[in-house]
Amino acid sequence: MNDTEWVSLCIIDDIKSVVDGLSSLNWEEQGVTLAGSAANGEEGLELVRTLKPDVILTDIRMPKMTGLEMLRAILDLNHICRVILISGYADFDYAKQAVQLGAFDFVVKPFTEEEVLNVVNRAREQVLQERSRLLNTEAMERKLRESIPLLRQEYLALLVTHPTSWERAASRWVFLEMDLSPENLVVLQIEIDGFEEHSEEMSVHEIELIRFTLQNVVEETLRAETKCIVFRLRTNRFLAVVNTTDVEDVARWADLCCRNIREFTKFTVSIGIGGVAERLMLLPQSCSQAEWAMQHHLYTEGASVISYHEISHTGMPVPQMLQQRDELLLALQSGNGNRVAEVLEEIAVVLKESNDRPHPDYLISLYEELAASVMRTLYERVPQPDIQPLADRFKAIRQTAVPTLQGLQLQLNQLCRKGAELIQQNTLSEGQAMIYKALDYLNSRLDKEVTVAECAAHVHLSVSYFSSLFKKVTGQTLTQYVSSERIRKAKAMLIEGVPVQEIAAAVGYEERRYFSDMFKRVTGMTPSEFRDRI
Repeated sequence: MNDTEWVSLCIIDDIKSVVDGLSSLNWEEQGVTLAGSAANGEEGLELVRTLKPDVILTDIRMPKMTGLEMLRAILDLNHICRVILISGYADFDYAKQAVQLGAFDFVVKPFTEEEVLNVVNRAREQVLQERSRLLNTEAMERKLRESIPLLRQEYLALLVTHPTSWERAASRWVFLEMDLSPENLVVLQIEIDGFEEHSEEMSVHEIELIRFTLQNVVEETLRAETKCIVFRLRTNRFLAVVNTTDVEDVARWADLCCRNIREFTKFTVSIGIGGVAERLMLLPQSCSQAEWAMQHHLYTEGASVISYHEISHTGMPVPQMLQQRDELLLALQSGNGNRVAEVLEEIAVVLKESNDRPHPDYLISLYEELAASVMRTLYERVPQPDIQPLADRFKAIRQTAVPTLQGLQLQLNQLCRKGAELIQQNTLSEGQAMIYKALDYLNSRLDKEVTVAECAAHVHLSVSYFSSLFKKVTGQTLTQYVSSERIRKAKAMLIEGVPVQEIAAAVGYEERRYFSDMFKRVTGMTPSEFRDRI
């Protein structure tokens, strides 16, 4: 039996033999500790004040103070206990009134040992139930107090994304004791520079320790200046909400955060600052502005602060870049790596010197489009087995690296330079040119069955030499090439909404069922499933 399952008992009676008899019962076996005894009501009341027992067993008639008077006095003490009265037959009605007043129960003289033990055990069970309820309540209240900081952060995370009036937010704001005024709020978004690359080799414990440390530095820095709440937005980003009416003050505090993090840790951060939200309802607007400002760190190398009000909000494309894209592809097609590098540098200069820089999303899409155009050019000029390692390496870098203008420039530069080298190494010989001529012939006849002999004859080569050269240039047999091109053409027509029967005929299958079976064997989906998925 553990400590929480024991209850304490005091016995109060002016007849010594009764006290001795009751005290001699085997209380320990019942989970009851005999705390003390008294011979009259006044002594009993003092005993209760001192020992604060869980259960009191007292005579209803005693000198100096009756059991009923003592019961009233105990109730005034606000001490929660169970009072069991001992009464004679003459006091039966009196005892019932005492129960109505607040006594737990009563036993009538003469009583047996079993009767006393039963009533005390029932009182003990009630004490234990009340104790359990109180312990659970205390535990819940403790957990609530411990979770208040997290609840504040979670609530603020909702408020920065969903416009909420003060009338709707007030009660919860007060309950959570938010350490902010609901007026004149500014949102800062704080991103750990290059965290994805740094954290690849780290354990979960190391990552959590770093994030905890950086959040602590930000909180201490901002709290030295103003009221604030800082919480994690995602793995590499924090969000801070501060009170101020002056965005210039926030920029100064953000610079301090950058400086302190650089000084006390091995990391740097980039910070985007939103505008002032005069009312709580406008907090999501400040958060969106901070996100907009954060995106413009694409033009920086990190460890810096950008305020929403410092940047242009037109985000118009730079017209010259469209012309330079064509120059880049022409230089690539000719295998001129030096010219490729020059054109890329010209693009970077235009972006850096522009008074009205394109929106970061536009810039990223532009570089993605340039990279896609480069890859298409390479696939057209270089055998697939030669170009695939370069394509895989470029894809892996794009998936892991956080985009910056310099990073995008470097990635595209490396892709183009290596691609120009491959094009130089694979300049078309006369025989290879014939294969490309044969490919044009095949692509124009995907709705017909074309044999190797027919293709070889079209370009005036022997069948065996043509087959060998075709495999070397394309990396596929003629049958494999035709099948893949038919699937490619079928997918394009499905996307355009052409009926399946017409598509089957266009790619050389007279029966729709046979085409559908072939399409599913290659793609894992029927034509209809593919169209629905797209």
